[in-house]
Formats: sequence, structure tokens, C-alpha cells
Amino acid sequence: MKIQILLFIFVLPMISCSQRTADISKVKSINYTASTRGFYLNIEINEENILIERTRESDTSISKSLSDEKWQHLITLISKFDVRNLDKMASTSNRSQVDASAIAILEVETENHLYSCSFDHGSPPEALKGLMEYMLTLSESIE
Repeated sequence: MKIQILLFIFVLPMISCSQRTADISKVKSINYTASTRGFYLNIEINEENILIERTRESDTSISKSLSDEKWQHLITLISKFDVRNLDKMASTSNRSQVDASAIAILEVETENHLYSCSFDHGSPPEALKGLMEYMLTLSESIE
């Protein structure tokens, strides 16, 4: 009986970690949208391309190929937090509730799930700051 309990204690955390790693390794796309009445930004990134829209009109979008190095850096940044808990991350402010800031939505799509989180544009949860800064830098570099 003690052996079964010990196995349970040691094996269960390893299974949990391997599931998290497996999910992260299968990221298909990362999408970020921030909008309010007078502002719109949409960043869609997959393994091959980055697409930027600064207006709601789709004919004004800009697309560029994404290097493997940049994609891997994005995956590294995502691996720093548990993507399965993305919806539980708290916003650092609530200014979007009164139209003082754009509402932002980050979505990470894997093979099996779509994880999302909403927060004020410019004020992501602490765990997402590195990812958001890098995504915004990428979006500014392709114009």
C-alpha cells in the first residue's frame, strides 16, 4: 500500500508536467486583439506568418513571414506560464470597463484547445508581460 501511495505522489506531478509540455509544444497560433470605440489592433501569429490589422477593415492588413527563431522565442515565452490557466489570470486594472482603455483578448490555440484571457490593453497580467511586449514589438517591426 505504501508503494502505491509513493508512486501516486511522485508519478502524478510528472504526468501533469508532461501534459503541460505536450500542450505547449503543439501551439498552432497566438492571437491578440485590443479594441475600443476609436482603437483597433489585431495580431495573429502562427508558425509561418504574422498578420497585423490596425483597422476593422480587413483589406488594410499587413502580413509577413515569421522566422523559426521568432516562433521559438514566442513558444519559450508561453512556456513560462501554464497556458491552461490563462482564463484564470487576473487583469492588473479595470480601466476598459469605463472605456478608459481598450479591452484586450489574448488567445493561444493548441491542437486540442483554445485558451483565452482578457485584460486592459497595456496592462497584462504579470505572467504575460514578456509575451505581450514581444508580440507588440513584432507587430511594430513589420510596418
